[in-house]
Amino acid sequence: MGAVVPVTSKRIFISSTSIDLPEHRQKIIDACNQLHLIPDGMEHWPAADAKALKFCLDKVNQADVFVGIYAHRYGWIPPEESKSITELEYDRAVERGIPRYLFVMGKKHPILAEDVEKGSGAEALEAFKQRIGGERVWKTFDNVDQLHAHVLHALSANAKPDDGDHDDIRTDLTHLPAGAAHFLGREHELAALDAAWASAGKTALVELIAPGGAGKTALVKRWLENLKQDNWRDARRVFAWSFYSQGSGDERNASEDVFLAEVIQWFGVSVADSLNPADKGRALAEAIVARRCLLVLDGLEPLQHPPGPLAGELRAPGLKALLIHLATVGRPSLALLTSREALKDLDEWVNSPSGAARRIDLGNLSDRDGAALLHAEGANKAGSVPIAADDAELLHASRQVKGHALTLSLLGKYLRRAHGGDILRCSDVDFAKASQKSGGHAFRVIAAYEHWLAGNGGESAQELAALRLLGFFDRPATPENLAALRTAPAITGLTEALQDIDDIDWHIALSNLADSRLVEHDADTGRLDAHPLLREYFAATLSKHQPEAWQEGHRRLYQQLKDSVPYRPEGLAGLQPLYQAVVHGCRAGLYQQTLNEVYIDRILRGMDSDGFYSTRKLGAFGADLGAVACFFADPWLRLAPGLSIDDQAWLLNEAATRLRALGRLAEALEPMRAGAQMRVEQADWANAATSYGNLSELQLSLGHIALAVADAERSVNYADRSGHASYRMIFRTTLADARHQQGKWEASRRGFAEAETMQAERQPKYPLLYSLPGFRYDELLLAEAERAAAWGGAVEGEGSEGCAQVAQRAAQALPIAKRNNQLLSIALDQLTLARCALYADLLHGRLPGEDAQQHTEAAVAGLHQAGQQDVLPLGLLTRAWLRHSLNDLPGAQADLAEAQRIAERGGMKLYLADIALTRARLFEDKAELAKARALIDECGYGRRLPELEDAEAAGWAQ
Repeated sequence: MGAVVPVTSKRIFISSTSIDLPEHRQKIIDACNQLHLIPDGMEHWPAADAKALKFCLDKVNQADVFVGIYAHRYGWIPPEESKSITELEYDRAVERGIPRYLFVMGKKHPILAEDVEKGSGAEALEAFKQRIGGERVWKTFDNVDQLHAHVLHALSANAKPDDGDHDDIRTDLTHLPAGAAHFLGREHELAALDAAWASAGKTALVELIAPGGAGKTALVKRWLENLKQDNWRDARRVFAWSFYSQGSGDERNASEDVFLAEVIQWFGVSVADSLNPADKGRALAEAIVARRCLLVLDGLEPLQHPPGPLAGELRAPGLKALLIHLATVGRPSLALLTSREALKDLDEWVNSPSGAARRIDLGNLSDRDGAALLHAEGANKAGSVPIAADDAELLHASRQVKGHALTLSLLGKYLRRAHGGDILRCSDVDFAKASQKSGGHAFRVIAAYEHWLAGNGGESAQELAALRLLGFFDRPATPENLAALRTAPAITGLTEALQDIDDIDWHIALSNLADSRLVEHDADTGRLDAHPLLREYFAATLSKHQPEAWQEGHRRLYQQLKDSVPYRPEGLAGLQPLYQAVVHGCRAGLYQQTLNEVYIDRILRGMDSDGFYSTRKLGAFGADLGAVACFFADPWLRLAPGLSIDDQAWLLNEAATRLRALGRLAEALEPMRAGAQMRVEQADWANAATSYGNLSELQLSLGHIALAVADAERSVNYADRSGHASYRMIFRTTLADARHQQGKWEASRRGFAEAETMQAERQPKYPLLYSLPGFRYDELLLAEAERAAAWGGAVEGEGSEGCAQVAQRAAQALPIAKRNNQLLSIALDQLTLARCALYADLLHGRLPGEDAQQHTEAAVAGLHQAGQQDVLPLGLLTRAWLRHSLNDLPGAQADLAEAQRIAERGGMKLYLADIALTRARLFEDKAELAKARALIDECGYGRRLPELEDAEAAGWAQ
């Protein structure tokens, strides 16, 4: 995870070759974090291509300090250059004159033969080292810990202390809605918010929960105004964001990606764009708790699961990680949240004695406050007679709509404008037909407005046409959006009244609507917005009663948005109009055209090796998932009509992979299975094998071992039908691994052995399994040594021969992974070497040595660098065991806690069983042993049964 730093901290550029030095780079990142500096390096940068040089040199241009680490590799030489990118980075730092700290690997440092460059590269490296030898700060290091110490010492002068009390106050409230209903009452709730802020972090989160239109945003804005008048009451940072602009219907699949990008930049957090959202959320939380901050998140329901089994749970992993971290260590900051649904993820803290989270059911206004609001909005007469704010008719009307703030505000304005403020005309609104499911009383007032405007003609017709346009949007409409809808020819039955009107008449219409609290018009930007309930009302009526106009309006917006940006815009902000174009194109019924023109060609930039820009370069899995959802009639079960069969299968897989990347594993099952079945129906055996292989791995992650075995058997069957040699080999290892987890050791051995025979036939130069298949086979081969090392009982040294043999296999696989720059495979090979060294040390009755420690750190750093959350717990569990063996108990607990967070986020039951069993063994914890037993039995996790029985037989467990 990236460093979390104050906005005033210096940026440290880390230069080195990457494949051979992952653990060294991690040590420098750790040193920067300790000193509250911003580390900036290649951990999540673009792959080596023509753009990489410019990207790296731009990073050097942004840096305050340059740190170089040099070993025995010269590095990649960009096209049309004579120097490596590493030397070019150094040259740019010299040109800029920024401080440079250089560290060269010493002769005593252990090194693998494949990490020593030969030939011209070695000569160029030696010449480069001669150049830098005259630098003032130039040191050698013989191990990673010595490097860490050198870097801490060198950078300490650049660290700026930040106590959070003397920096300037910074606020950003620009992302909240422009207006809110007239505010009355809520004194009790305002006092509760004051108390939460005064608790200085004892209360870390406050939820305001109420139906749409109850006045949540109005309450938040009033409280913020009170804070502002008090000079923010010691807050150093105040940031607010509203998610209402992303829609609020149950079918929405809104994304957190834009929010995370904006807020991370605003708080000065240094993380790579491609970092997974959960780690971004945790990094952001650490920055927020570094000083007294107020974070306001308004309208979270688009990011929550709709009513159903998961109702109220966040489906945004970054936000979930952020809020859970704040609930755990929120002091001295406060997060204020509003939603229509309680956040189920926070139940633990809402119900705990700590009081870390408080949930306030906002409810509706009292009869008296509701009557006062009606009166303030213009309902101030009974017939022609003026009345007071507590008049019985006003109290009756307030009671009739159950104190709903938006309804009362709209009703008051409607009565003032249509009936001179006569409360007795309230009976014209048919509240008897109000349905909470379809907008409740607010929809009835909007319908009354619509009927009244339709009957008046003239300017009222223009107002009604403008008002109906808001049904096309789930966010503020720009002048360009509105112009596309207003342009000739008219949209039949919708925009005739807006043809040929000049800007003055247009602004008069918008001004009248704003006075009636129906819209919010920003005169400076020309943007037009409305309460989500009003947008939902007109979207529902247009799509139901005027389907041709509905599709034509969305077709125009699709065209306008896709033409509004360069063909392939840069960055997440640049892609936003294209993501919006996908929404409108699909609502126009242009599914195939939208898929091909916008999503595949412009957002993904194709599907070749240099494609998938939005996810590979930007990590925009959530934004992509929101776009993919538009092609479904019923996410994630039924696709929209008009798509080709191939594209339907592909979209099912897209949905599954994005859901899986976001940690929503259980949701990914259905589209993945549907896509696999579709490939079978097409007799596309190679893709069917891949789909069922992926499905097997997903089932395994969720702890569905028997289903994983069945799906892996299908993948082997379809791979054989395809005749594809590599698929036949790979999916046999998928099946063998599933059988290993099931505890079917002999069947697993036979499967791996058969696959390795195929591998030798296919690639005689590389006869052993490597990469992920090789790692899985090595896990099986190490099983007996792992059990003996964990529970003892073996003769000293017994089993270590097996460790040596597996280490030889991993040592042969590692150079292959490095040549292909396969970050995950490199990390997994390092993990195998770490386990071999650790188990051998323990079997010989000695403390873990340098080999075990260095390979373990390299493995964990590499897994972080690869960005693979679903395999990171493997490294963390091994490091927890290592740290415990070295008597670093806090370090072991920290690794287990991090692994558990990842596993719980994704519902990964096998990892949860492993974590519980490891905790039980290392800390003699009976409760964790009971958890392990329950999970192992539930999942049929036969692989761990022998270790579980060893634990239950131990003296401490009796």
